[in-house]
Amino acid sequence: MSRLVPALLLALLATAAHAQSAPPARLGADLPDRPLVVMNLAAHPDDEDGLTMAYYRGNQDAAVYSVVFTRGEGGQNEAGPDLYERLGAIRTAETEAAARILGTRVVYLDRFDFGFSKHATEAFDEWSRPRAGFWDTDAPREGAEAGRDELVADVVRLVRRLKPDVMFTNHDTTTAWPDAQHGHHQAVGISAYKAFGLAADPTYRPEQLEEEGVDLWQPKRLFLRTGGWSGEASDADVTVPVGDACAATATRSAESCADRAVAAAAQHVSQGFDTFAPRFRRETNTFTLLASADDAPPLPAGATDLAAGLAPNPAAADLSLAALVDSGRLPGLDLPVNSPTVVPSGAVYADLGALPDGHTVTVFPPPGAPTRGLFAGAPVTASANDTRLRVPIPTGTPPTAPAYRQQYGSGTGGAPLLYEVRDAKGTRVAGGRLPVEIVPPATVDLSADPIRLVPGVNEIPVAVTIYEVARDTVDVGVTIYQGDRAVGYEIVPVAATDRGATVSIDLGDAEPGAYRVQAAARTTSCGLPWFIVERPAAVLPDVAVAPGLRVGFVRSYDGTMADALEVMGADVVDLDSTALATGQFDGLHTVVVDIRALLDRPDLVAHKGHLLDWVERGGHLVVGYHKSFEWNAEGGVAPFPITLGRDRVTDETAAITLTEPDHPLFQSPHTLTEADWDGWVQERGLYFPSEADDRFERLVTVGDPGEDPLTTGLLFAEVGQGTYVYSPLVWYRQLAALNPGAWRAFSNLVSLPLVDGRGAVGMR
Repeated sequence: MSRLVPALLLALLATAAHAQSAPPARLGADLPDRPLVVMNLAAHPDDEDGLTMAYYRGNQDAAVYSVVFTRGEGGQNEAGPDLYERLGAIRTAETEAAARILGTRVVYLDRFDFGFSKHATEAFDEWSRPRAGFWDTDAPREGAEAGRDELVADVVRLVRRLKPDVMFTNHDTTTAWPDAQHGHHQAVGISAYKAFGLAADPTYRPEQLEEEGVDLWQPKRLFLRTGGWSGEASDADVTVPVGDACAATATRSAESCADRAVAAAAQHVSQGFDTFAPRFRRETNTFTLLASADDAPPLPAGATDLAAGLAPNPAAADLSLAALVDSGRLPGLDLPVNSPTVVPSGAVYADLGALPDGHTVTVFPPPGAPTRGLFAGAPVTASANDTRLRVPIPTGTPPTAPAYRQQYGSGTGGAPLLYEVRDAKGTRVAGGRLPVEIVPPATVDLSADPIRLVPGVNEIPVAVTIYEVARDTVDVGVTIYQGDRAVGYEIVPVAATDRGATVSIDLGDAEPGAYRVQAAARTTSCGLPWFIVERPAAVLPDVAVAPGLRVGFVRSYDGTMADALEVMGADVVDLDSTALATGQFDGLHTVVVDIRALLDRPDLVAHKGHLLDWVERGGHLVVGYHKSFEWNAEGGVAPFPITLGRDRVTDETAAITLTEPDHPLFQSPHTLTEADWDGWVQERGLYFPSEADDRFERLVTVGDPGEDPLTTGLLFAEVGQGTYVYSPLVWYRQLAALNPGAWRAFSNLVSLPLVDGRGAVGMR
């Protein structure tokens, strides 16, 4: 993980990149009123303690840093189909939008969110290797101990650089279930506790102290939030009045700190917080003191301030321009630019029409720009007498977009070009970020999911974007590999106006198995370097549903199951609001309810009775996973009671046991074997039913190692003349991953009406 350190340090330097080009640290009224620095540590973007951060920034005017260990790429997406690193880019943007409301500066440790984990050791082990994408798993793990040590070292470096008085987190160090939190949360709690005790130790990682701005530092207090939106802790050491008033900032008017935190939480749209953020609103948060420095004064009885009695912190008087801008301490200025993107060695022009007389504006080099030599970056300044400012981007500057590719190792989010405005006296009066991203001359992109290949001719769509103004075409090459052997290759010129191409490659009699597809754009006249993307690929064995199968699909935000069913030969019909309202499902053999459709389809909530009536008449209903809150609140979509819990099986290799292996669901059209359950990705299932009516047959058991197996992985019931299936297994992830066993098993789940001979309702 050490490869992340240089870029992370660059992102945290006092300005855009370099000490010699840094603006003076402090001038004028942009300073915090209270010389206090606080740091919140969170595993995922939506784990931030927004209430407490809003209070300390808006009520106490402290410097507030939010340290987020991952970008949340392993979670679900309630706003669309994007997953993995693309979801990480979405969640980063949401976090930055929330931070502009809260007035915080966000720092990312860029550990990859590989999905729900039950144990810190699993997180440490996974984080012991560099990883910049879900399918980027080639680097070997170095072990949990190595992963823990590097994570602690990175937290120590941040403490030594940002110099917080107070650290606080929602995540404790308990690792024993059922009292433990998510394994990523445990890792945050453990690393925070260790870093608190090591940051002032001169014998720990002394090489860090050679880095500019990194000094021995002892935080005064470390807290665990023990009271959240679900209740307060009666034995708390501190009760913070997070519902008190928050002062206005450059981006927010005065308001309750709780209202500000709710508004920030609502930015996490991909996690559904736009609909239920108000439930997080509270007037107080309670905290338990975990550790205290030897020289920290004791907390007074009935304390209401995490920093009660602490001496002023000189680090609060040395905030970077980025921190001042992000915290809303500086108003912005309207500086339109001629382009939202710019390539290294190019330039962007800012319109200075809004710059007041007697003022100057300075734009600083972006993070990572060269500091020496012919292409060294330097600040550029203009006055109100100029009509526009040319901002050059030095050759060798790393791109910041596309975000899903460039976010890892940066440690930051947000546009990279910082500017400041000074008046005639030299006082800094405004600052912000130009709305510009740095991009390669050209990019290519493939499907976000693994690519399904076939024997014979394959038409592979490649998206192409040309950013370099002087370039109107780019050569795009596509190579298909089987192992390390190239089995197909084609190169085509693509015009900028075309925005992409479909590349044809003939694989001949390709055998079923794993492949990979690589697409590249040549971005220099000599042919190098190339912008390269790669995806896993597969040629699936013959996998088909029962011939003639017609499936109705209640689509949510995902749709992966419908796409797979069409490939398997099913006639898939989307069921819209009219179909659900009228209950006209005749001619269909099976209806599939997409994952989390109860969240996304209010018409399903209103008309689910029509589906259940159709099942009674002989239909076959298959329902994908849901979360407990949306299912239990609406009574689910089931003929008999099912209550969803919060149990998960996070080990994707956990053993699957079929309780009735001769059941038709496991026998036709495909006879399933143990091998059909191999090769799953991320997890087995989530939100398993905690209770299910006795009329359901429990056909699958599965459990994480060392835990009792869960018996509700596949529930089956005969209902009147029809049948019903509920499964919390993550079929959508496995279908997208082109797992052949999952394709075979899912084709069986939907084909039952033609296997048992009942046919379609209304067509018998």
